[in-house]
Amino acid sequence: MRQRQWWASLAAGLLASAGVVGCAGGGTGAGDDEIKVGLSAAFSGKSAYYGQDSKKGVELAIDRLRQTMPDVKFTLVTADDECSPQGGASAFHRLADVDRVDAILGSPCSSATLGGMPTLPKSGTPAMTFGSTNAKISQQSGVGGNKHMWRMNVDDSIMGRHWVKYIADAGVKRVAVLAANNDFGRGGADLYKGQLAAAGVQLTATEFYDLGSSDLRPQLSKVRSSGAEAFITFAEAPDCAQMLRQMKEMGFRLPMYGRGACATAEAVRLIGDPKLAEGVQEATYWAATDTQREMLDAFKAKYGGAVPPYNSALAYYGMMTLAEAVKKGGKDRAGILAGLEKVNFTTGIGPIAFDDHNQAHPNMFILRIEGGQVKVLDVIDTGK
Repeated sequence: MRQRQWWASLAAGLLASAGVVGCAGGGTGAGDDEIKVGLSAAFSGKSAYYGQDSKKGVELAIDRLRQTMPDVKFTLVTADDECSPQGGASAFHRLADVDRVDAILGSPCSSATLGGMPTLPKSGTPAMTFGSTNAKISQQSGVGGNKHMWRMNVDDSIMGRHWVKYIADAGVKRVAVLAANNDFGRGGADLYKGQLAAAGVQLTATEFYDLGSSDLRPQLSKVRSSGAEAFITFAEAPDCAQMLRQMKEMGFRLPMYGRGACATAEAVRLIGDPKLAEGVQEATYWAATDTQREMLDAFKAKYGGAVPPYNSALAYYGMMTLAEAVKKGGKDRAGILAGLEKVNFTTGIGPIAFDDHNQAHPNMFILRIEGGQVKVLDVIDTGK
């Protein structure tokens, strides 16, 4: 009852809250009760919403931690990683060696995480991504070599096993892949090539596009002419919307199986015509479910809107996971690193505990757009 009363009080007062954001003090060598957390994400360019959304989730978690861990002051520092390998290396270095943070959250972008993670061992800074899905991150972490990189969200190798089986079970025999031209899209396309073959599904074409491209017709034409019965796309909401609009202009339609943000309220809004999104299906690492009601209500009270973007929600759980590591290990870099090994708790997206490759196994979700709304078809325990 006390927790419900606290959330009700928080919901009433969050709109007036300024959050906890700043750079003054903290970090390694700061006061014993202060923990400085760095957030590496894109805050500029076409992917700037990655950082803006993630920052909201971390701030919401810090609001809660003020109440549940009053003996610790969490402060937040941000760095723009530009969603690129070079930007990730620069952001991780700045956060660790200039801002002297105790831990890094991020990046939501696989390219930036892969670029940043080699910088961690020198400073001994623990980092945990809550949104990057490229399988190489876990392959290279923990017993893979990098002891300082951790991943809270499920990756594409985990989701791919379930998603490819789902597509094959739907009777699809020939499928094309249309993917973003970055580490997220290329990593996923390379991974699915083998998984589709193992499931008996023919890959008819693989096409790549640049994020935010205004013209996807050349790639869509090749998908159509390949003889595919459906296509898998690794895409964010703006590009998913562009695909569906331009398919209509070209006079054809294929079932879309998304990996990214195609079956989201944001994608439906950007499309403009909900009918174009009807039947779009997606495998993803976050969906709004009743088990997360308290977080969803608090987000709405603080920021407005009905449903948080997925990067906001995942960043929230990422910050809560770091706080759990503090409880288990300590408040400095070495303590947080030791604490991550001991993390074993349940969140609104399922259990969080890390394997030998520093990879957690929370739930994944299968979604479909029906009547302009996102419907959760299945919640899958990826730890089984």
